[in-house]
Amino acid sequence: MYVDRTVPRNIVIFGQTGAGKSSIINMLAGSPLAKVSGGASGCTPSSKCYSVRHGDDIYTLWDTAGLNEADDGTVSSQAAVQNLLDLVKDHGVNLLVYCIRERFPNIIRVNYDLFWGIICRKEVPILLVVTGLEGKEDMDDWWYENQKTIKKMKMSFDGHACITSWKGRGNRYEKEYQQSAERVWKLVRKHCRPNPWSMPPDWPTLAQREIKAYEQNYYNAGSANGVQKFLRQLSFLFSLWKTVR
Repeated sequence: MYVDRTVPRNIVIFGQTGAGKSSIINMLAGSPLAKVSGGASGCTPSSKCYSVRHGDDIYTLWDTAGLNEADDGTVSSQAAVQNLLDLVKDHGVNLLVYCIRERFPNIIRVNYDLFWGIICRKEVPILLVVTGLEGKEDMDDWWYENQKTIKKMKMSFDGHACITSWKGRGNRYEKEYQQSAERVWKLVRKHCRPNPWSMPPDWPTLAQREIKAYEQNYYNAGSANGVQKFLRQLSFLFSLWKTVR
């Protein structure tokens, strides 16, 4: 298969608010391209892209709004999903990078199922990047301690990296930071599709059907943390997408 290396490959970095998506972009770029927020509400109101060259390849790194910023973030959940839909439709996706921190709130599984399973139809390679591990003696311990939980949550990934995307005060974690960048780039080079995946013509119909089935099968009216409301908003959003796109 011919691969035009002059065409950038789209890498979409998504995940929960405050997980360090912008910091990962800066780490991979080797310079502070993306604005980083120190708070929990996030600072990425829409999908922003940054062009980065690595070796012979050019990548477009997409920084996205947190999918669970519904009440206290800068972007509503529905608007965040709309941004993701527009990104996938207009540009295609070569690789997904799911960024999380140490905890496992319910929204982690929802975001995974929604973006990888329903929006990208399980057709795009997906990596798990766990941030905020600079305090651990061995950052890989996180994976050994939590891989069973990830499997129990029915999430699977093409690769994973346990990292720090923060150098620390006085560059205390400079070594770990550089190692983290190398780990993530190694995974990107290995798993990034040579050509982008794009939505098929029947995507709107399939997506609307699957989000309704997802709501019925996994989250009933007693769901905590507003998941039920979130899914109903998405079902409505997908119905609008079907009629106007």
